[in-house]
Amino acid sequence: MLQEEQRRAIENRLLREREQVLDAIGDFDETAKDLRDRVGELSLADNHPADIATEHQEHEKDFLFASMEGRRLYAIDESLRLLYKEPERFGLCEVCGQDIGMERLDVIPETRLCAQHARERDAASDTDANPREADGNANEA
Repeated sequence: MLQEEQRRAIENRLLREREQVLDAIGDFDETAKDLRDRVGELSLADNHPADIATEHQEHEKDFLFASMEGRRLYAIDESLRLLYKEPERFGLCEVCGQDIGMERLDVIPETRLCAQHARERDAASDTDANPREADGNANEA
């Protein structure tokens, strides 16, 4: 179980990371607006189809990044909610109830699974594993 000082450190880290994610999502909004402006200026007569495809590919890449950041923001908010509402449960694996460990929380403060259950979830999932949890150091913590 986490000590009060450890909980405060994780809370501060979650709040900092939340701000970073919000900034990244805000950057996506600006990039998307800029892309809409640039694509609006493109006419098929003046531009090669490859130029239009490149713009589209960049937009898709930015969208995927923002989508990942959105999922991360949700995970951070859920962790903060748990930390505030049920601080005694914060830092415990939601599957087995075992202590997640400060080392792991220091690497992935929004995690709600111990390393073993994160690996099992990722192995059973049809979607890509969370790259932050797939890190060898995070899984061993």
